[in-house]
Amino acid sequence: MIKRIKLIYAHRYTLKDMVIKELKAKYSASILGISWAVVNPLLIMLVISFVFTAVFKVEMKNFPLFILSGILPWMFFSTAISESAFSIINQAQMLRQFNIPKEILPFSSILANFLNFLLGWIIILPVFLVFKPKAIILLPALMLIVIMHLIFTSTLGLLLSILNVLFRDIGHLLGVILMFWLWVTPIFYSIDMIPLFFRKIYALNPMTCYIISYRNILFEGVMPKFYTFIQMSLWAIVSLFLGGFIFAKLEPNIVKKI
Repeated sequence: MIKRIKLIYAHRYTLKDMVIKELKAKYSASILGISWAVVNPLLIMLVISFVFTAVFKVEMKNFPLFILSGILPWMFFSTAISESAFSIINQAQMLRQFNIPKEILPFSSILANFLNFLLGWIIILPVFLVFKPKAIILLPALMLIVIMHLIFTSTLGLLLSILNVLFRDIGHLLGVILMFWLWVTPIFYSIDMIPLFFRKIYALNPMTCYIISYRNILFEGVMPKFYTFIQMSLWAIVSLFLGGFIFAKLEPNIVKKI
């Protein structure tokens, strides 16, 4: 794994150029351009807030901010996973023409979405700080959460990128899986609304601990519990080693399949 990291670092400028290219392509011919990094989650927040407050009569103070604190991290995760899963297939010609680490393709998609995610936070974060000023002292913890979230997303995206090359059914199923994953993650509802028995099942969902942590700091202005940090760390570390190991084992088969 260390050799692979060194190889990727040696091609860091290629990775940088690809990330910039991905960002430009994402907003080319768009009037609002990079502003969609903020507009998109805000529109989703407004729609979900209307449905849950007007239709389902959910009563919660600052419910739009409650939704926003969870939907932004989820949008980064789901979009990065979706795009990285097809990164090797869509850019197979590049692998035939250039001798670059194959990991660069999914990582460029993930990092482009990560920069998009950070931009959205930079603009929206002051709104949360207005409602929860004490959250400002928790920003170092928020940075740690973001890093662990990035590691988990990156390694899962890396794993899916190669599995989708070898087993194309994964690409067809991914949209359904992410839709199901969205609704079993406490984004539109709090963990307290879930029956006690099902909370144990929700604990097996890796995105649960990340969403709860974002919400603890931004919406509630409190530090996430220690065991939540342990959960996030374990998911990040396990996915890092497992994803890297599986990718290294399956990598020799890529050229035959693209």
